[in-house]
Amino acid sequence: MKNAPYKNKYFSVVGDSISTLEDFNPDGYKVFYCGERQDIADIYSPEDTWWGKVISHFGGKLLVNASWSGSWVAKLPDRDELFPSGCSDERTSCLHRDGITPDVIIVYLGTNDFMFGVSPAYEGNIQILKDQSFSYSYGKMLDKIKRNYPYAEIFCCTLCTAYMEKDPTFRFSEERWNSFMEDFNAIIRNTAVEKGLHLVDLYAHGTAYDSIEGCHPTAKGMETLAELMIKEIEK
Repeated sequence: MKNAPYKNKYFSVVGDSISTLEDFNPDGYKVFYCGERQDIADIYSPEDTWWGKVISHFGGKLLVNASWSGSWVAKLPDRDELFPSGCSDERTSCLHRDGITPDVIIVYLGTNDFMFGVSPAYEGNIQILKDQSFSYSYGKMLDKIKRNYPYAEIFCCTLCTAYMEKDPTFRFSEERWNSFMEDFNAIIRNTAVEKGLHLVDLYAHGTAYDSIEGCHPTAKGMETLAELMIKEIEK
């Protein structure tokens, strides 16, 4: 069976709001899918999320879903410290629990960097600019995860476009703040290969997912993301 290598393996997730769910993220983490948003998206349990579907398909077990709503990979400009950015020490070292370390780590992070104007590439020599660029921060994030969990298989996901079934007039823009989604995806691809990690190239399929407002998946959108991830991981 294709999924046999991951049967009963422990999965941890590093993500943003797309991967959150009430009661399934660490205490204190900001969650998007809670309350009325769950009703809007029709998402109530792990079985309705992309990560729940993927883990179930492979016969695995969720260890830690370290996803924080609104988080960037890069440093947030209004904070003195890196946390809660994906490249922070805290976010890259909380993927274990009760003495158990993950066998598989799925990183699906970067949408907010693209949406909110983070510089894709680092072109200066000042530390603060490094922390605020996607390429530098994504590399540091993966370095820290690899160092903290050297025996885990790490899968890096590219960013995916969205549509709105309830609003056929909506058009997803792949250009934001003079940068393109492909700029960020190229960095994810190149960094994953450079560091010897697995690439989950969602964008390469050319398939958008259904969303509430052009970003956060509905239950149908989660199904699409899960199907794409499963195809990529099984490769």
